Amino acid sequence: MALADYTAGVDHLQKALGRAFSSEPWLLNLPGRSVACKIDQHYFLAVMPGFLDSLARVGGMFPDQVRETLVRTGNLITKAPDRDPVLPLTVSWGGRAVTVSGAFVDADFIDRAVKTYGGLGTILNVSDLKISSADRPRIEAFFQDKTPPQGLAYY
Repeated sequence: MALADYTAGVDHLQKALGRAFSSEPWLLNLPGRSVACKIDQHYFLAVMPGFLDSLARVGGMFPDQVRETLVRTGNLITKAPDRDPVLPLTVSWGGRAVTVSGAFVDADFIDRAVKTYGGLGTILNVSDLKISSADRPRIEAFFQDKTPPQGLAYY
């Protein structure tokens, strides 16, 4: 598949996500309910496979197509050589800690979707969702040669 096809796929997914957010704002940034929450200005933490399933549903694509499109365009953070975006992470909001299968999504992908196509006048704020600082060394190793989440993403 050509790069142009992936770019068109990203545009399609952003439009679909923006429209879905406009009718279902709880889809994003509400810890414990949403499929993705903003953890710093660079990244959203997406609950997997729920994020891919939801994006596939609203975008009329299969989840593996969504994953491939986001990985190939750098919107879903991965590490070579296996390019698996999923990490088990302990997260907390409002005092409760749970372990989730999470993936890091480039904030620009979601921010552009909600601002341009979701009718939101601005980008989303950082949510109350925080990642356990015990997971930080694994996350920083995962982000080798990339900008890791900032300190405010951790508790």
